Amino acid sequence: MLLNFRQLEVFRAVMIAKTISGAAEILNVSQPGISRLLKYMEYKLGIALFERHKGRLIATPEGLELFRELEPIYQRVEGLDDTINRIIKKDSQQFHIACTPSLSNVVMPWLFARVRQAQPDCVLKLETLANEMMVEYISQRRIDFAIAFDNISHPLLLTEPSIELRLQAIVHRSHPLASRCELSFADLVKTPFISYFPETLLGQLIKQGFAELGEEPYTAVMVRYSDDACAMAEQQLGVTLAFEYSAVTQRYPELTAIPLAAPAQQVYFVRHAEVSMSNHLRLCYENARESMLHLAKHGLT
Repeated sequence: MLLNFRQLEVFRAVMIAKTISGAAEILNVSQPGISRLLKYMEYKLGIALFERHKGRLIATPEGLELFRELEPIYQRVEGLDDTINRIIKKDSQQFHIACTPSLSNVVMPWLFARVRQAQPDCVLKLETLANEMMVEYISQRRIDFAIAFDNISHPLLLTEPSIELRLQAIVHRSHPLASRCELSFADLVKTPFISYFPETLLGQLIKQGFAELGEEPYTAVMVRYSDDACAMAEQQLGVTLAFEYSAVTQRYPELTAIPLAAPAQQVYFVRHAEVSMSNHLRLCYENARESMLHLAKHGLT
Protein backbone atom coordinates (compact mmCIF):
# COMPACT_ATOMS: atom_id res chain seq x y z
CA MET A 1 0.00 0.00 0.00
CA LEU A 2 1.55 3.31 -1.12
CA LEU A 3 0.02 5.36 1.69
CA ASN A 4 -0.57 4.23 5.26
CA PHE A 5 -3.63 4.99 7.37
CA ARG A 6 -2.05 7.98 9.14
CA GLN A 7 -1.09 9.59 5.83
CA LEU A 8 -4.60 9.12 4.48
CA GLU A 9 -5.99 10.61 7.70
CA VAL A 10 -3.84 13.71 7.24
CA PHE A 11 -4.84 14.00 3.57
CA ARG A 12 -8.54 13.80 4.47
CA ALA A 13 -8.17 16.43 7.20
CA VAL A 14 -6.50 18.82 4.74
CA MET A 15 -9.26 18.18 2.19
CA ILE A 16 -11.91 19.06 4.77
CA ALA A 17 -10.16 22.06 6.36
CA LYS A 18 -8.59 23.50 3.17
CA THR A 19 -5.66 24.78 5.29
CA ILE A 20 -2.71 23.28 7.17
CA SER A 21 -3.76 25.05 10.38
CA GLY A 22 -7.30 23.73 10.10
CA ALA A 23 -6.11 20.17 9.48
CA ALA A 24 -3.77 20.42 12.46
CA GLU A 25 -6.68 21.53 14.64
CA ILE A 26 -8.86 18.65 13.45
CA LEU A 27 -6.13 16.10 14.23
CA ASN A 28 -4.82 17.94 17.32
CA VAL A 29 -1.22 17.92 16.05
CA SER A 30 1.34 20.57 15.08
CA GLN A 31 1.16 22.43 11.77
CA PRO A 32 4.80 21.62 10.82
CA GLY A 33 4.04 17.93 11.24
CA ILE A 34 1.10 18.18 8.85
CA SER A 35 3.18 20.12 6.29
CA ARG A 36 6.04 17.62 6.40
CA LEU A 37 3.76 14.61 6.05
CA LEU A 38 1.84 16.20 3.17
CA LYS A 39 5.05 17.00 1.28
CA TYR A 40 6.31 13.47 1.88
CA MET A 41 3.06 12.00 0.52
CA GLU A 42 3.32 14.07 -2.67
CA TYR A 43 7.00 13.13 -3.03
CA LYS A 44 6.23 9.43 -2.54
CA LEU A 45 3.37 9.47 -5.07
CA GLY A 46 5.22 11.68 -7.53
CA ILE A 47 2.20 13.95 -8.01
CA ALA A 48 0.82 17.12 -6.48
CA LEU A 49 -2.29 16.58 -4.39
CA PHE A 50 -2.88 20.29 -3.73
CA GLU A 51 -2.17 23.69 -5.21
CA ARG A 52 -1.21 26.45 -2.79
CA HIS A 53 -3.13 29.69 -3.25
CA LYS A 54 -3.25 32.60 -0.77
CA GLY A 55 -2.79 30.40 2.27
CA ARG A 56 -5.35 27.83 1.17
CA LEU A 57 -4.90 24.40 -0.34
CA ILE A 58 -6.92 23.61 -3.46
CA ALA A 59 -7.12 19.94 -4.42
CA THR A 60 -5.77 18.93 -7.82
CA PRO A 61 -7.86 16.56 -9.98
CA GLU A 62 -5.72 13.70 -8.63
CA GLY A 63 -6.37 14.83 -5.08
CA LEU A 64 -10.12 15.01 -5.70
CA GLU A 65 -10.16 11.52 -7.18
CA LEU A 66 -8.29 10.13 -4.17
CA PHE A 67 -10.73 11.85 -1.80
CA ARG A 68 -13.76 10.41 -3.63
CA GLU A 69 -12.39 6.93 -3.12
CA LEU A 70 -11.33 7.55 0.48
CA GLU A 71 -14.43 9.26 1.91
CA PRO A 72 -16.83 6.26 1.75
CA ILE A 73 -14.29 4.25 3.78
CA TYR A 74 -14.31 6.86 6.53
CA GLN A 75 -18.09 7.04 6.48
CA ARG A 76 -18.19 3.30 7.09
CA VAL A 77 -15.75 3.63 9.99
CA GLU A 78 -17.72 6.53 11.50
CA GLY A 79 -20.93 4.51 11.17
CA LEU A 80 -19.40 1.65 13.14
CA ASP A 81 -20.92 2.96 16.39
CA ASP A 82 -24.40 2.45 14.95
CA THR A 83 -23.59 -1.13 14.05
CA ILE A 84 -22.13 -1.83 17.50
CA ASN A 85 -25.19 -0.32 19.17
CA ARG A 86 -27.49 -2.53 17.09
CA ILE A 87 -25.47 -5.61 18.09
CA ILE A 88 -25.48 -4.72 21.79
CA LYS A 89 -29.11 -3.57 21.92
CA LYS A 90 -30.80 -6.08 19.67
CA ASP A 91 -34.28 -5.02 20.69
CA SER A 92 -33.73 -1.28 20.91
CA GLN A 93 -36.13 1.21 19.38
CA GLN A 94 -33.58 2.92 17.16
CA PHE A 95 -34.43 2.23 13.52
CA HIS A 96 -32.38 3.11 10.46
CA ILE A 97 -34.62 3.42 7.39
CA ALA A 98 -33.66 4.27 3.82
CA CYS A 99 -35.72 5.62 0.98
CA THR A 100 -35.34 6.74 -2.60
CA PRO A 101 -34.70 10.51 -3.04
CA SER A 102 -38.13 11.18 -4.58
CA LEU A 103 -39.80 10.19 -1.31
CA SER A 104 -37.42 11.77 1.20
CA ASN A 105 -38.72 15.34 1.36
CA VAL A 106 -42.49 14.91 1.76
CA VAL A 107 -43.57 11.28 2.09
CA MET A 108 -40.94 10.18 4.62
CA PRO A 109 -41.45 13.06 7.10
CA TRP A 110 -45.20 12.36 6.96
CA LEU A 111 -44.62 8.61 7.38
CA PHE A 112 -42.14 9.14 10.25
CA ALA A 113 -44.73 11.29 12.05
CA ARG A 114 -47.29 8.47 11.85
CA VAL A 115 -44.78 5.84 13.02
CA ARG A 116 -43.78 8.06 15.97
CA GLN A 117 -47.44 8.45 16.92
CA ALA A 118 -47.67 4.67 17.19
CA GLN A 119 -44.21 4.25 18.79
CA PRO A 120 -43.43 7.45 20.71
CA ASP A 121 -40.19 6.10 22.19
CA CYS A 122 -38.59 5.13 18.90
CA VAL A 123 -35.68 6.98 17.28
CA LEU A 124 -35.89 7.08 13.48
CA LYS A 125 -32.89 7.67 11.25
CA LEU A 126 -33.39 8.46 7.57
CA GLU A 127 -30.88 7.51 4.88
CA THR A 128 -31.62 8.79 1.36
CA LEU A 129 -30.21 6.34 -1.17
CA ALA A 130 -30.40 5.60 -4.86
CA ASN A 131 -32.08 2.24 -5.52
CA GLU A 132 -28.86 0.62 -6.65
CA MET A 133 -27.17 1.42 -3.31
CA MET A 134 -29.85 -0.27 -1.23
CA VAL A 135 -28.52 -3.76 -1.94
CA GLU A 136 -25.20 -2.92 -0.29
CA TYR A 137 -26.74 -1.12 2.69
CA ILE A 138 -29.31 -3.81 3.49
CA SER A 139 -27.07 -6.82 2.85
CA GLN A 140 -24.41 -5.32 5.14
CA ARG A 141 -27.10 -4.48 7.74
CA ARG A 142 -26.29 -0.79 7.67
CA ILE A 143 -30.04 -0.08 7.52
CA ASP A 144 -33.03 -1.97 8.87
CA PHE A 145 -35.26 -1.68 5.81
CA ALA A 146 -35.81 0.54 2.79
CA ILE A 147 -38.63 1.99 0.73
CA ALA A 148 -37.73 1.86 -2.95
CA PHE A 149 -39.08 2.23 -6.46
CA ASP A 150 -37.38 -0.95 -7.64
CA ASN A 151 -38.28 -4.61 -7.21
CA ILE A 152 -34.68 -5.41 -6.30
CA SER A 153 -33.67 -8.95 -7.19
CA HIS A 154 -30.98 -10.23 -4.82
CA PRO A 155 -30.70 -13.50 -2.84
CA LEU A 156 -30.25 -11.64 0.47
CA LEU A 157 -33.13 -9.21 -0.05
CA LEU A 158 -36.87 -9.59 0.36
CA THR A 159 -39.08 -7.10 -1.49
CA GLU A 160 -42.76 -6.61 -0.72
CA PRO A 161 -44.96 -4.49 -3.00
CA SER A 162 -46.78 -1.52 -1.55
CA ILE A 163 -48.71 1.31 -3.21
CA GLU A 164 -48.32 2.78 -6.68
CA LEU A 165 -47.52 6.45 -7.27
CA ARG A 166 -48.50 8.33 -10.41
CA LEU A 167 -46.28 10.66 -12.34
CA GLN A 168 -47.31 14.29 -12.42
CA ALA A 169 -46.33 17.17 -14.66
CA ILE A 170 -45.23 20.09 -12.53
CA VAL A 171 -45.85 23.51 -14.07
CA HIS A 172 -45.86 27.09 -12.87
CA ARG A 173 -49.39 28.32 -12.32
CA SER A 174 -48.85 31.01 -14.99
CA HIS A 175 -47.83 28.41 -17.59
CA PRO A 176 -50.21 27.86 -20.56
CA LEU A 177 -50.57 24.18 -19.57
CA ALA A 178 -51.52 24.95 -15.97
CA SER A 179 -55.27 24.83 -16.66
CA ARG A 180 -55.19 21.28 -18.07
CA CYS A 181 -56.71 18.39 -16.08
CA GLU A 182 -54.29 15.81 -17.51
CA LEU A 183 -51.20 15.89 -19.70
CA SER A 184 -49.20 13.43 -21.76
CA PHE A 185 -45.63 13.38 -23.01
CA ALA A 186 -46.98 14.53 -26.38
CA ASP A 187 -48.16 17.76 -24.72
CA LEU A 188 -44.63 18.42 -23.45
CA VAL A 189 -42.76 18.11 -26.75
CA LYS A 190 -40.78 21.29 -27.54
CA THR A 191 -41.69 22.74 -24.13
CA PRO A 192 -38.65 23.91 -22.09
CA PHE A 193 -38.05 21.03 -19.72
CA ILE A 194 -36.38 20.55 -16.36
CA SER A 195 -35.03 17.05 -16.80
CA TYR A 196 -33.11 14.61 -14.60
CA PHE A 197 -29.72 12.97 -15.02
CA PRO A 198 -30.11 9.87 -17.19
CA GLU A 199 -29.03 7.39 -14.50
CA THR A 200 -31.90 8.42 -12.19
CA LEU A 201 -35.29 6.73 -12.26
CA LEU A 202 -37.10 9.92 -13.30
CA GLY A 203 -34.46 10.52 -15.96
CA GLN A 204 -35.08 7.06 -17.39
CA LEU A 205 -38.86 7.49 -17.33
CA ILE A 206 -38.59 10.84 -19.12
CA LYS A 207 -36.27 9.40 -21.75
CA GLN A 208 -38.61 6.44 -22.31
CA GLY A 209 -41.72 8.62 -22.53
CA PHE A 210 -40.28 10.90 -25.18
CA ALA A 211 -38.58 8.02 -27.04
CA GLU A 212 -41.95 6.33 -27.56
CA LEU A 213 -42.94 9.47 -29.50
CA GLY A 214 -39.67 9.52 -31.44
CA GLU A 215 -38.78 12.75 -29.63
CA GLU A 216 -36.32 14.07 -27.10
CA PRO A 217 -37.11 16.54 -24.31
CA TYR A 218 -36.20 20.17 -24.94
CA THR A 219 -33.95 20.31 -21.89
CA ALA A 220 -33.41 23.70 -20.29
CA VAL A 221 -32.08 22.48 -16.92
CA MET A 222 -30.92 19.09 -15.65
CA VAL A 223 -31.00 18.09 -11.98
CA ARG A 224 -30.73 14.95 -9.87
CA TYR A 225 -33.53 15.39 -7.33
CA SER A 226 -37.21 16.24 -7.68
CA ASP A 227 -37.01 18.87 -4.93
CA ASP A 228 -34.46 20.77 -7.04
CA ALA A 229 -36.62 20.32 -10.14
CA CYS A 230 -39.65 21.82 -8.40
CA ALA A 231 -37.59 24.77 -7.16
CA MET A 232 -36.45 25.36 -10.76
CA ALA A 233 -40.04 25.16 -11.98
CA GLU A 234 -41.03 27.80 -9.44
CA GLN A 235 -38.51 30.07 -11.15
CA GLN A 236 -40.31 29.38 -14.46
CA LEU A 237 -37.30 27.63 -15.97
CA GLY A 238 -39.50 24.96 -17.51
CA VAL A 239 -41.89 22.08 -16.90
CA THR A 240 -40.78 19.03 -14.95
CA LEU A 241 -42.08 15.67 -13.72
CA ALA A 242 -42.35 14.32 -10.20
CA PHE A 243 -44.13 11.56 -8.37
CA GLU A 244 -47.29 12.21 -6.41
CA TYR A 245 -46.73 14.02 -3.09
CA SER A 246 -43.36 15.41 -4.19
CA ALA A 247 -44.66 18.85 -5.22
CA VAL A 248 -47.39 19.61 -2.72
CA THR A 249 -48.82 23.09 -2.95
CA GLN A 250 -47.96 23.88 0.67
CA ARG A 251 -44.29 23.68 -0.24
CA TYR A 252 -44.50 25.13 -3.74
CA PRO A 253 -47.45 27.56 -3.84
CA GLU A 254 -46.53 28.80 -7.32
CA LEU A 255 -46.72 25.32 -8.86
CA THR A 256 -49.53 23.17 -10.18
CA ALA A 257 -49.31 19.38 -10.29
CA ILE A 258 -51.19 17.81 -13.21
CA PRO A 259 -51.61 14.00 -13.59
CA LEU A 260 -49.56 12.58 -16.45
CA ALA A 261 -50.95 9.87 -18.72
CA ALA A 262 -48.19 7.36 -17.99
CA PRO A 263 -47.84 4.07 -16.06
CA ALA A 264 -47.77 4.40 -12.26
CA GLN A 265 -44.61 3.47 -10.36
CA GLN A 266 -44.72 0.63 -7.84
CA VAL A 267 -43.31 1.26 -4.36
CA TYR A 268 -41.59 -1.61 -2.53
CA PHE A 269 -40.54 -2.30 1.04
CA VAL A 270 -37.13 -3.96 1.04
CA ARG A 271 -35.49 -5.84 3.93
CA HIS A 272 -32.92 -8.52 4.65
CA ALA A 273 -34.27 -11.96 3.77
CA GLU A 274 -32.13 -13.89 6.26
CA VAL A 275 -32.21 -11.65 9.34
CA SER A 276 -35.07 -11.86 11.79
CA MET A 277 -36.61 -8.58 12.93
CA SER A 278 -36.84 -7.70 16.61
CA ASN A 279 -40.31 -7.15 18.03
CA HIS A 280 -39.94 -3.36 18.02
CA LEU A 281 -38.48 -3.29 14.51
CA ARG A 282 -41.25 -5.51 13.15
CA LEU A 283 -43.83 -3.17 14.68
CA CYS A 284 -42.09 -0.20 13.06
CA TYR A 285 -42.01 -2.01 9.72
CA GLU A 286 -45.72 -2.85 9.88
CA ASN A 287 -46.62 0.68 10.99
CA ALA A 288 -44.70 2.06 8.03
CA ARG A 289 -46.45 -0.30 5.61
CA GLU A 290 -49.89 0.56 7.00
CA SER A 291 -49.08 4.27 6.78
CA MET A 292 -48.16 3.87 3.13
CA LEU A 293 -51.49 2.19 2.44
CA HIS A 294 -53.24 5.04 4.24
CA LEU A 295 -51.39 7.48 1.96
CA ALA A 296 -52.80 5.76 -1.14
CA LYS A 297 -56.37 5.97 0.18
CA HIS A 298 -56.42 9.34 1.94
CA GLY A 299 -53.36 11.32 0.84
CA LEU A 300 -51.22 13.32 3.27
CA THR A 301 -53.85 13.48 6.03
